[in-house]
Amino acid sequence: MIAAIFVVSVLVALGVSVGVARLAKDVIEAVLNRFMSNQLCVAALKYLRFAIIVVGVSSGSRVRLLDDYLGAPAWNRAALTEQLTPEVCVATVYHTVLDSLMGIAWLFFVIAFIALVALLIIRKAKPEWLQDEKAPAGLPVKNESIPPAP
Repeated sequence: MIAAIFVVSVLVALGVSVGVARLAKDVIEAVLNRFMSNQLCVAALKYLRFAIIVVGVSSGSRVRLLDDYLGAPAWNRAALTEQLTPEVCVATVYHTVLDSLMGIAWLFFVIAFIALVALLIIRKAKPEWLQDEKAPAGLPVKNESIPPAP
């Protein structure tokens, strides 16, 4: 019974994670396209979708329940199995869904924080090539104040 609950919790967490990854795909792709080239955006999108699934499954699955059962003494395992009522199983699935969503939300929070820190560092450095009127070093700058050579 404990192994069945563990398998169900992993499958539910996987379903929730894949669903969130599919729902967030368009939004993530739009944000990444704004700041990255197309090839880099595709790679980053694949990585983020993979990260969403891994974080969702790892935070939602009920590994602790399986560990407690396997670590319990032999004389106490029957009592633990008797405590698993249908209500406990439903509550376990409910907590699996919530914990998966919470883990994914924390992942998005950490990514947003890292992006904010990176943006602040770039703005603090004030690179000239980010300004509109200048180009990066080595690229030609269109300057209309210089007349063409005769």
